[in-house]
Amino acid sequence: MEGVFLTNITPFTKTLDLDVDGLRKIIQFAEGVGYKYIVPLGTAGEFSSLTFQEKVLVVDTVRKTLSKGEIIAGASSTSFLETGELCKKYREIGINTIMITPPYYLKGSEKGLLDYFIKISQLCDFDTIVIYNNPSTVGIDLSPQLLKTLSESISNFKALKEARYNVVEFKEVDRLIGDRVDVIDGLEERALLGLILGAKGFTTSMGSFSVLPLKIFENYKKHDIENATKLYDLLLEYRSFIKFPLTMSHLSKLGAWLRGLISSYATRPPLSNLDDIVNDNIKRKMIEIIENRILRIETG
Repeated sequence: MEGVFLTNITPFTKTLDLDVDGLRKIIQFAEGVGYKYIVPLGTAGEFSSLTFQEKVLVVDTVRKTLSKGEIIAGASSTSFLETGELCKKYREIGINTIMITPPYYLKGSEKGLLDYFIKISQLCDFDTIVIYNNPSTVGIDLSPQLLKTLSESISNFKALKEARYNVVEFKEVDRLIGDRVDVIDGLEERALLGLILGAKGFTTSMGSFSVLPLKIFENYKKHDIENATKLYDLLLEYRSFIKFPLTMSHLSKLGAWLRGLISSYATRPPLSNLDDIVNDNIKRKMIEIIENRILRIETG
C-alpha cells in the first residue's frame, strides 16, 4: 500500500439522516481525480456516531459507487464480537480489507490488547487488516514493541495507520515493523513530514473535496520538494483552523458543501454544529481559503 488514503466524510442531511446521494458524489469525485484508496468509517467519517446498519450501508454505497479503487472499510468497535459481525456483513458485499482501532472505552493491558486483535483476526479472516493507532482520540497508545508483537502474531496485519504525534516513536515503529507492515501516516497535517520519515503514504479527510493531498504526494514522488512544500504549507494553513471543538469532519464537510457535493455540512452530536462553534469572521476566512486557494489548484 502506497499513496494517499482518503478517509472520507459521512455526509448527513440537516435532519441528521445519512445523505447517501452526497456520499456517492464524494466517492465519484474522489475516484475521478485519482484517489485509489478509499477508507469509509474512519475518524473523519464519524463512525462512532453511526448504527451497525448505517455502517454497512455506508460501506456498501462506497463499494457500489467505486469502479476501480480499493476499499479499506472501518470496522472499529468497543467489542471484538461486533467487529466480527461487521466483517461478516462486509464479506457478503465483497470487502476484503478492514481498518480497526483499539477498543476505545475499556482500557486493557498490552496482553489484553494483543488478545483483542488476535480474536478479531480470527473472526475477520480478510486478506488485509489495517490497525489504526490514534492515541489522542482513542485513549490507548499501541507501543512500538506491542506493534512489533502484533506484526509477528497476526499474518494479515499488513498495514498500520499511525497517528501518534511523537515523531521519534513514529520512526521507531517504522524501524521495527516497516519491513513487513506498510506504515501510513494517519495525521493529515504531517503529510509531507510523514513521507520524509519513511511512511508509504498518508491519510486525508480534505480529499473528500480537494485534490491538494494528491498533488503533495505526486510532487514528492517526482522529487519536486519545492512545489510539494508550497502545497503542504497551504494544507497546514487549512488545518490551522482545527482547534477544539472544531474537527477535521467540520472543515472537510464545509469544503464538500462549498463544492456542491453534499446538501449540508451537518455533523451528529456529540460534535457541535459548525455554525455554533465558529464566528462569522473565522468562517469567512475558512471559506476564502477553500474556495479561492484550495479549489483553484485544480484549474492551475
